[in-house]
Amino acid sequence: MDPTDEVLAQQVASGDEQALAVLVRRWETPLRRYVFRRCWSCQNDVDDLLQEVFLQVYRHIHAFDPKLKFSSWIWRITHNAMVSKVRSHARLDPHVELDEALMIPAGVRTDEPCEASDLAREIGKVLEKMSPGLRDVFVLRFHEEKSYEEIGDILHLNANTVATRVRRAREFFVENAKIRGISFGGDA
Repeated sequence: MDPTDEVLAQQVASGDEQALAVLVRRWETPLRRYVFRRCWSCQNDVDDLLQEVFLQVYRHIHAFDPKLKFSSWIWRITHNAMVSKVRSHARLDPHVELDEALMIPAGVRTDEPCEASDLAREIGKVLEKMSPGLRDVFVLRFHEEKSYEEIGDILHLNANTVATRVRRAREFFVENAKIRGISFGGDA
């Protein structure tokens, strides 16, 4: 049986570099997918951003509490790295606003680059219209299948705020998807 992320984190804190390599292999693909879905201005720098995430993990592994979920901790580091990257772009270019830099433009897939389908384009257009606060919880809940507790840990939100944002994001998505002709099972 493979060791849990929490056990691996303890091993890394004890100096085990092999444990770090396992964590990197385990988390690189899901974190890359999250960055592609969430941060348009990070697309060209995704490798650098992920390298920074894993460096932060290594540097701060002693701060990780193994009684908590490692997954929430690494998602939060990734989210914060994206926000920092966007803010640094905004400082360099005063015409870039944080919300715009985090938005996925129309016609762009919201996952790893691959051949775009009509449905993916339409879903991307709906997500583009969603506010960043709702989009964050929507992507984490419905694309990454995170629990409300994990979303709260990642975004530093209380449970009631997460529940409210998930409900609003779902309502927004369903309403705007219907307008764009996207139907769901049971919707006629």
